[in-house]
Amino acid sequence: MESFIDVIEREIEEVRTKIEIIEKRYPTDDGYFLEIKKNKGKYNQFYKCKMEADDISKVQRTYLKKEDIQIAKYLAQKDFDFRLLTILKKQLLVLEQALREYPIENGTELYYALSAERKALIQSEYVDDETYITRWRETFSGGSQRDSFYEKYPITTPYYTERGERVRSKSEKIIADKLAKEGIPYVYEPITNLANKGIRPDFALLNVRIRKTFIKEHFGLMDVPEYAARCVEKINKYNELGYEYGKNLLYTFETQEAGLDTLLLDRLINSYLK
Repeated sequence: MESFIDVIEREIEEVRTKIEIIEKRYPTDDGYFLEIKKNKGKYNQFYKCKMEADDISKVQRTYLKKEDIQIAKYLAQKDFDFRLLTILKKQLLVLEQALREYPIENGTELYYALSAERKALIQSEYVDDETYITRWRETFSGGSQRDSFYEKYPITTPYYTERGERVRSKSEKIIADKLAKEGIPYVYEPITNLANKGIRPDFALLNVRIRKTFIKEHFGLMDVPEYAARCVEKINKYNELGYEYGKNLLYTFETQEAGLDTLLLDRLINSYLK
């Protein structure tokens, strides 16, 4: 799970990068700035301006013609960037101060310091990843409900995953094996409260880093009209129940001509599950 320190450090890095970009864009300040005036209250007039070296109360102004619009744009951009630079530097100071003053001690360290006997008695969000994954899998086990489901809908295909699970298609074997290889915890055909709505997901997946669950569906035979129509209905029902692609729902497709896109599967894993 991403910590406060992780968030602050990432924000500091992003602010520093923005500061570096602006400072590289303007290695020196030539002192020129833009003034915009209304000509008789109707037309904008642009002036390239600079303070007098010997008297800063006086300003040198050079009128910019229409063909000098790029100069006006440059001066306006520079003024904006310099003001933004001031804001970014203030943000950086506050972020760095927050990082220095934030207590090093945290709940994770407190939990890890406990004995195994004491840990077993405590429910905590700070459990180690291994414990969290074990408990997460248990929530989808289903017990007798799972057994009754398989009695009613047995798997008769010859496809087994590297973990020894029997799955319903070759593509699901590929998906399961890829997840296992990448270290992504999964439960095949998990028992969830979606069953009350007539939905049985193909996979439940866990992003361990942020401890977030995704439902994963694989839709094969999308070139069969009746099957494709049922898949669309299923996706619509997911959406009605608050499941959206990329938020907490992932899916892949294939047809008889075009099989599972393993490159897409890699992108899904890297984008949402790591």
